[in-house]
Amino acid sequence: MSAWSDGYNADIAYTHGAYRELTPGYLSYVCLLNGIRPPRTDRPFRYCELGCGQGMTLNILAATHPHGRFTGIDFNPLHVAGARRLAEEAGLSNVAFHERSFQEVAAGALPAEEDGQGFDVIVLHGVYSWVSPENRRAVVDILEKTLKPGGLVFVSYNAMPGWAPLIPLQKLMLAHAAANPARSDRQLDAALGFIGRLSEGGAGYFAANPTAGQHLETIAKQDRHYLTHEYLNAHWEPLGHAQVAQDMARAKLGYACSANIPHNIDELSVRPELRPLLAEIADPTLAETVRDFAMNQVFRRDIFIRGLDRLPAAEAAAELRRLRFTLTVPRESAGLAVPVPLGELRHDPGLGLPILDALATGTPSLGEIAALPEMARHDFGTISRFVALLISANQVHPLVDPAEEGRQAAGRLNRAISRRMLVDESLFFLAAPTIGLGIGADSLERLVLAGLLAGQPVDIQPLSGFVTDALQTLGRTVFAEDGSAISDPNAMAPRIAARLAEFLPQKLPVWRRLGIL
Repeated sequence: MSAWSDGYNADIAYTHGAYRELTPGYLSYVCLLNGIRPPRTDRPFRYCELGCGQGMTLNILAATHPHGRFTGIDFNPLHVAGARRLAEEAGLSNVAFHERSFQEVAAGALPAEEDGQGFDVIVLHGVYSWVSPENRRAVVDILEKTLKPGGLVFVSYNAMPGWAPLIPLQKLMLAHAAANPARSDRQLDAALGFIGRLSEGGAGYFAANPTAGQHLETIAKQDRHYLTHEYLNAHWEPLGHAQVAQDMARAKLGYACSANIPHNIDELSVRPELRPLLAEIADPTLAETVRDFAMNQVFRRDIFIRGLDRLPAAEAAAELRRLRFTLTVPRESAGLAVPVPLGELRHDPGLGLPILDALATGTPSLGEIAALPEMARHDFGTISRFVALLISANQVHPLVDPAEEGRQAAGRLNRAISRRMLVDESLFFLAAPTIGLGIGADSLERLVLAGLLAGQPVDIQPLSGFVTDALQTLGRTVFAEDGSAISDPNAMAPRIAARLAEFLPQKLPVWRRLGIL
């Protein structure tokens, strides 16, 4: 571990993730849904990500929001260099990445063109519970100095009490890694192997904490680039909401709501027996803490506002009615059953099916959806909540203004990403300009999209040949129906063609609707 990293794991790059909760349109929508006035992002605005990692989210946002100005801060030079190369390749002039620590930024170490203007939105994903207390104080200093009045902060973090039984597990991983110097991914594998033997041997900790053994099984299947950053940090510390809210208050930030939509609705996230107890609590910070105990919260996605302004109900409803939406999945995949913290919520087909059909055939506003003849027996709140839960389930998303400039920038970025996808299997996200965020693709879909973005015709035979060649280059095989591996390209192509015939008719309309193609 390098001295400059201040206890943070920096020898392995982080993943190329793109996160919906960091996008301006989603954050604004969730605020309105909870009666909070969000900052205006439908006109020129400034956005900053602290701890931007590989910069995939920021590059996608810059491409799909040409009227915004985006700033990424990360202290890892590997991350910053890669993010800059992608932005340059895509010709994005409205994004800048800076190799700075939080303490340097707090002390004013930003270029003149980035400093002094203030940001409308500042986001941190995960990093707040991965860094030292000194760096957390520096983060709050940055927020205090650079966030505009009315500005929004999104901060996600490992949370208590859900992480409490697993803290000793992370400490043991860190101690094992410290005693066995190596590259961090190798340290992680060695630590997991050792701890697995400890569990199999009947260690009392695992007997008393069965969730720890289940957790070991889960993380064994996860990306090592993520895991090393999650577990091999000296200052890793799950945080309680009250502590984070107190930190944010120093920057005059008030807690608005969770970016996880169902977590704001007690009927969907808190057992009925506990709701009266919550209703007794007048202090909102204590209520949120108790809610975390009720849900055994392991990860929070908090939205804070500097100058929290609660909208009158009529104004919030009017703003929601104007928003337009579209399906982000094939109509055949969209359903009435939506996962919520308490299980699965099944909706009335009379409510859900007409809404899904309208979203599959157009981009209706919430007001237009509410005006459908089939909605006559449903109140606006019920309709709005159903759409909100579809968004929570990643089936629907609000539209952004798909200006031609944004479509062109997203096209350049997607072509740059797709070229890399042919040689780098860690890339899974492309820019969707009509909704202003990154959309993930699985291993086969990303190669199909790489072919289409490279100019391949929408024809199964040449596309299957393109994908076969790409898989050969990556050293990958495909699997027959009986599960056996197929490595002969002459046998791979027909198998791939059969798969394309299955999913292309459903996926192509979605990719076109989202502006990826």
